Amino acid sequence: MNRFASCLCAGALLALGACDEVPETTGGGGQGGDGGGGGGDPFASGEPLDVDSNAGRAYVDLDTVAIVAESDAWDVVIDGREVYTNGGVSGSGKGAAFPIDAPVFADDTVPADVPFLIEDQSGGPFVDWYVYDGGTHQVYSRYHVFGVRRGEELYKVQILSFYGEVEGAPVPAVYQLRSARVTDAGVEETVLHVNVDGTAGGAGPEPSEPSGCLRLATDERFMLTPEEAKSSSDWDLCFRRDAVLLNGGTGGAVGIDAVDLQASESAGETLADVMDLTPESELPAFDAVAYTDLTDASLSYRTDGVVTAFTDKWIEPGSNPLEPGMLAFLVAGADGETPFFVAFEKLTGATAESPGIVTMRIKAIGGSLP
Repeated sequence: MNRFASCLCAGALLALGACDEVPETTGGGGQGGDGGGGGGDPFASGEPLDVDSNAGRAYVDLDTVAIVAESDAWDVVIDGREVYTNGGVSGSGKGAAFPIDAPVFADDTVPADVPFLIEDQSGGPFVDWYVYDGGTHQVYSRYHVFGVRRGEELYKVQILSFYGEVEGAPVPAVYQLRSARVTDAGVEETVLHVNVDGTAGGAGPEPSEPSGCLRLATDERFMLTPEEAKSSSDWDLCFRRDAVLLNGGTGGAVGIDAVDLQASESAGETLADVMDLTPESELPAFDAVAYTDLTDASLSYRTDGVVTAFTDKWIEPGSNPLEPGMLAFLVAGADGETPFFVAFEKLTGATAESPGIVTMRIKAIGGSLP
């Protein structure tokens, strides 16, 4: 069964064509095929390639299973702890990827249950705000509380649902959330932000499609394309399908940063655990967050960077020294049409910060990409 960990899919009552979510390495990920791996090494059928993650950006041509120059045809790049495709915000190609269970690597064709591929996009602290159920194609909020900073303004934010209701039917990417401004004098009144429109025209939105952006202090909404959002100072958070973006870093120019106060709990959360949560059951956790919690010196607030199908998945969360995650990846080459399986078999000389020498396994496969 595939463990999909950050998927962009729709609700259980909607067709797969309306989906648009991502996969995960732990807990209740999605449902999928069993794969043909059986016992033994699931990656044995792939060609090996060693990449020194400490030697700068390594551009990899999956066709030739070789490291090439940036000016040559390349499909993925390893840059320290990050892996990018030649597509989305990371390259001029049409590359994308999707996490799959490791045993599926032993197959020779594109898995039938992969709903879509994930392009590299701007994202950051909110990347793991939900768990995806691949069996019903439904998204469940983890109800984590996030700290969000806009200059001297400090907020706590909790996402309540990925779904809104239009003409009596559930619609994905219509967000429900709550927030409250927090100061050293106390917590201000909680604001419910209802039906924030992150639909962006449907699954696989074009860059020209706007989506909803929110100003926490006033509940004002702005429908902006990604390009328009980058030059606007009006908003704090933008919602685009399953992605929650900050007006800071690669997402915008204001410098807003954020932190997941419960990030350390994600690895141990199962789908069953998260499905039991409700806005009512998690209100006490939201109410309990005070100024001292949001200003703790140990917190690592950060702006948005580039989020990919590999983010927080190709390396096992919490491993020290770093270890490869228990997943493989379906990758579209830079042409957007040629499918490959990619896995990370071992890390040699890894530390808590560096993967060291990364041994990849690469295999060209048949079939059509979603």
